Amino acid sequence: MASRLHWGVMGAAEIGRTQVIPAIQESVNGVVVALASRDVGKAREYAQALRIPRVVASYEALLADPDVDAIYIPLPNSLHAEWAIRAAEAGKAVLCEKPLATNAQTAQMIVNAFSRHGVALMEGFMYRFHPQHRRVRELIAQGAIGEVREVRAHLSVKLMNPPDPANVRFQSALGGGALLDMGCYVVNIARMVFGCEPTRANATWVVDPRFDVDVGMTGILEFSNGRVASVSCSFIAGGQGTYTVIGTEGLIEVPRAILPGMGSRAAEALIVLVDADGNRREEHFAPVNQYRLMSEAFASAVLTAQPVPFAPDDAVANMRVLDALAAAARSPRAQNIGVAE
Repeated sequence: MASRLHWGVMGAAEIGRTQVIPAIQESVNGVVVALASRDVGKAREYAQALRIPRVVASYEALLADPDVDAIYIPLPNSLHAEWAIRAAEAGKAVLCEKPLATNAQTAQMIVNAFSRHGVALMEGFMYRFHPQHRRVRELIAQGAIGEVREVRAHLSVKLMNPPDPANVRFQSALGGGALLDMGCYVVNIARMVFGCEPTRANATWVVDPRFDVDVGMTGILEFSNGRVASVSCSFIAGGQGTYTVIGTEGLIEVPRAILPGMGSRAAEALIVLVDADGNRREEHFAPVNQYRLMSEAFASAVLTAQPVPFAPDDAVANMRVLDALAAAARSPRAQNIGVAE
């Protein structure tokens, strides 16, 4: 068994250059051996800075490289399906940036391709690997706040001051918009906390007519037994990422839920437990590089031929909720969230 996973990276996206590639290079069981980009000159500059030994001029060449075991895909959302499926056909494991696709039907096609070819696939939600969320689940399981009744989750980063038309987040044809880019996180958080799928969704959003993409969304997700989640995301606010779990005997606040610092600049995380009398207790977590934890967990699964930590079907379920929120935002009626046949 190999001790290190050999990674290839598609494109020179900022998230890859600044976070994921450095995390892989610092990991105990992975190394980036090749970077594919259509702008070879720029790619060579990135590769030199990131200690990547080879640059190839096409994604096809990367998939044909026998020294590459796994592909990291940080391409625009609209390109995930094509290149993930082609990677599966080439026998390459894939860690794909969130969201896996632009709709649930396409996400299911991707998952089916990896199942058919017997190759590992995981959606790149790095926040799930931070130990603070495991602790939240432990507290809930212990009954620390009684029965969970409500979740409130929010993520926003101010990108409109002024907006950059070249940013893929503002390009509808590339799968831009706040719901896909940031709403995927808050929906994932709600599903993680409740441990089940919502049944109905209602939403409203703000669409910027200059770009024809949503730049803000607020939604309500209904779960069984009268439980609810309020989820919101925005390019026109600066609230970062946070969530609150409200129970019958208190609540849990996670104020640095998604971005407790970035990469090597990771900051201390904390959760705040508030009991029914309003007494507060904080639990602090030493800084960790959650991108490194994600890459190491994925690499370990691939190297040992074990299931990835988060099954590909979870990405389809998450996308199904995003589809329902988008449909609800376009319609005056709430939307049922069905299960694919």
